[in-house]
Amino acid sequence: MNQPPPIAGRTVELAQQLFGGNLLAAYVGGSYARGANKPTSDVDTVVILRQAHRAREADFAEQFRELHRTAGLKYEHCGEVFDLPTLEGLLTYTERCLEAVPAIQQSACYLADCPLSIFRKGDVVWKMLEEPKICVFDPDSILDGLTERAQRYFTRWPMPRIQTYKGRLRLPDGSRHALLAHSFAALANTSQWAHTPVGIGLERWFGRDLIWRSEALVGQAPVTDPTQNPAACPLPEAGRDLAALLAAQCLATPMADAVRGLR
Repeated sequence: MNQPPPIAGRTVELAQQLFGGNLLAAYVGGSYARGANKPTSDVDTVVILRQAHRAREADFAEQFRELHRTAGLKYEHCGEVFDLPTLEGLLTYTERCLEAVPAIQQSACYLADCPLSIFRKGDVVWKMLEEPKICVFDPDSILDGLTERAQRYFTRWPMPRIQTYKGRLRLPDGSRHALLAHSFAALANTSQWAHTPVGIGLERWFGRDLIWRSEALVGQAPVTDPTQNPAACPLPEAGRDLAALLAAQCLATPMADAVRGLR
């Protein structure tokens, strides 16, 4: 197994310094924890807070990025920084989403790694919880329960670890979906680079609205038939039931519209 560079431990130390008593747990997962990191691999750091703190999260993101730049590592995002209520909401939502629409595993939402898919984000977090961990800070031992829950999740819902159509996502021209995805991409090289669903302040994307979206999925007859094109946004071509269920888990669909479509 490759030895992780000092930067792996420094990212966890950074979380301890910046969040203090608000920090419930932090660790490094991904390729470093699996012993599969390359010389320029980015560090996948998971941070779990008692409560969201946007200013401290922004500070963490900037310093996290600077650590990568100084070490000459690839940099894509500031890890997974969640407050515990938001994390719990996302995990519960993802479970309910699979109950209602198992076909999502065979759609562009997942196979094309769509940045608008709430389910895709949840799946990433589930994997980070289930996989090996190093540089662990967990004074209250909350990670054991989360890890066991993730293991049960993947036992029930085994999924491929590679998105077959990653990088080949096609969104409808001129659609709200395409415009929102473009707006996220446009922030990458601006001072607002972290303010997307893969950045900080994740309660904006996966917070209270997700509770209502999640409740709308409960009791729906499961939809198992996949869409015709797993590289393209399926909403325009999907049948009514599948389209409604997929819309309910899409960031481009306002919460009220998503819930109304399932009634």
